[in-house]
Amino acid sequence: MTIKELSKYHSIKIEIEQLNANLKELDNTSIGSQNLTGMPHGTGSTESIVESIVIKKSKLENILEKKKAKLLDEQLKIENFLETVEDSTVRIIIRARFIDGKNWHQIGKELNFERTTPYYHLKKYLKGRLEDEKEKSN
Repeated sequence: MTIKELSKYHSIKIEIEQLNANLKELDNTSIGSQNLTGMPHGTGSTESIVESIVIKKSKLENILEKKKAKLLDEQLKIENFLETVEDSTVRIIIRARFIDGKNWHQIGKELNFERTTPYYHLKKYLKGRLEDEKEKSN
């Protein structure tokens, strides 16, 4: 796991929240007095317009659900990585920075470090872990 990959976590959380809001909004969408949750019956032009909207809504919901599933997979990957971090200080740094969205200064203050110390502590940990993985694969 890299700092770049970890940096995605906060954005992933926000995007999932947005997708959930979009899906909820789509679920509540209606035209006039007709709710768009089912296929309309009838042969009039209003029905064909509503049918077209329902089909488009369904396609959009599928796209949003696929995006949401992909983001949840990425979020799970980061959470699984976090479960394997044995150094409690590194876990605190990762949670504060990438999950809670705190800046390095705030994290340093919480841990009684200088502003840059948490960053370098994390960087050193990740570099060591990457070297360990390379050794294992050889």
